[in-house]
Amino acid sequence: MLRPMDRYFLKMIQMLRRNEEIIVYSNVLETDESEHQSVVDFLAEEYRYEALNYPFDAPDFNGSAALWAATTVYVSSQLILHRESKSVDLSVALPNYPGQMDPGAALSADLCLRFLPDMLIQLKVIDSEDALIEMLEAILIRWHYSAINHPLPVQNLDFTIATEAHRCLHQLYVNRIIEYKKMGLARIPSFQNTVKAHLGIYGKELWKEF
Repeated sequence: MLRPMDRYFLKMIQMLRRNEEIIVYSNVLETDESEHQSVVDFLAEEYRYEALNYPFDAPDFNGSAALWAATTVYVSSQLILHRESKSVDLSVALPNYPGQMDPGAALSADLCLRFLPDMLIQLKVIDSEDALIEMLEAILIRWHYSAINHPLPVQNLDFTIATEAHRCLHQLYVNRIIEYKKMGLARIPSFQNTVKAHLGIYGKELWKEF
């Protein structure tokens, strides 16, 4: 039984954000609800700090999306390395986000979801046929801002929240497309002109293929 003083969930998220490392606890799968507010408070502060460098006006922090994403990453890490039985009901262990997808939700969830692609790589090394892979891939397809550095089925992605109407997320999306040189995403009409404008006269030097 978990003791509140152990605070496994909070410690893991803090380590992830500060050192980009994951602490895995044997047989500790569920999060302790007594820690949830502490995790949200910590991620809200992380969001406030990151938003200082966001272009345009940052959307409001979404605590429920941030907590869902933190829980998803926490539980996924335990399932990858300490799942004693492959019969775990993954749909119960990793439920879908119940709220609305909007720029605030996408950026708040990204605080933790950005680490999911690397976790997925490790899972494929451990067991390339694990059913968890399909579930994590589905999460990344929906929350694709956090997976720009991951191979994505571009034709299946919904870019509604990343249009120029949402200037902050749109520009952040373009920044990541350029950082990871994702040609498939750069050629999408929603991003192509902004990518071209961002590269400017140095486009050939910065991204010759584009």
